[in-house]
Amino acid sequence: MIAGRHSEDYYPITWIGRMPVYVTTLLVAMHVAAMVGVTIALSMTGVSSAAESPWTFPLVYSSTAVLKHFALWQIVSYAFVNTPSIWFAIEMWMLYVFGREVEKFVGRRAFLWLYIALVLAAPVALTLLALAGIPSMIAGSWAIHFAVFVAFVVLYPRAEIFFGLQARWLALVLFGIYSAQDVANRLWVDMGVLWLECASAIVMLRLSGATAASFDSWLPARDDEPRRESRSKASRKEEKDDADLCDSIDPLLEKISKHGIGSLTKRERMRLEQARHALIEREKHSH
Repeated sequence: MIAGRHSEDYYPITWIGRMPVYVTTLLVAMHVAAMVGVTIALSMTGVSSAAESPWTFPLVYSSTAVLKHFALWQIVSYAFVNTPSIWFAIEMWMLYVFGREVEKFVGRRAFLWLYIALVLAAPVALTLLALAGIPSMIAGSWAIHFAVFVAFVVLYPRAEIFFGLQARWLALVLFGIYSAQDVANRLWVDMGVLWLECASAIVMLRLSGATAASFDSWLPARDDEPRRESRSKASRKEEKDDADLCDSIDPLLEKISKHGIGSLTKRERMRLEQARHALIEREKHSH
């Protein structure tokens, strides 16, 4: 496991009024504050791309800058270089809603390790790729937060999100669309980053202690499940029959204890005898 589980890990860090503050809440606040800073920097320089502004370009990950100029801060800072857009708003919503649920499931410390791993996964892999002569640049956190959504889907694949659509199918559709767009535009680095982030999320969930049952819930029902359900129904029926049998003879046994067996009427003796035979037969079948 990534870290020891502590009960306080599953509670908010603090409260602001009635609003709980989780690690996810702080991450959203940090990304929004960084986006405001990037917006101000772009407005001052009159450009629309963070890679073109002298204020924000040093924060964009560049494998060349990392290897040749030791700009190691870019391994983290790139994730906070986001420009204002409706997609950034959706991204923050996904982080807040789905990230919070993942944090509640695995705990605060494990979620922090998960997020750190997602931030570092792409630049570390691209730096190794640059050593093989393939330089690259990345900026923004869209792949990181899509991977957080994938982590939620792995834990709750059958959760209904939009109009009864289960989370697992939405994740597969979005993953397929993003991958197809990258293939169509030959954005091999972007596609590799997407795949790597999603794989990292799944691996980190395993390390954080996510149970196998969570992963198995992606799979269709096995053939033996109907048989198990049938056996369960039969077991419940037997339990009900036993309860009914006990209820039927309890008054007779109480009457015997107070007044003796001679106090039973002929019909009551027949009921007692029938109950005795039923218990004997039940005992034979159980063995």
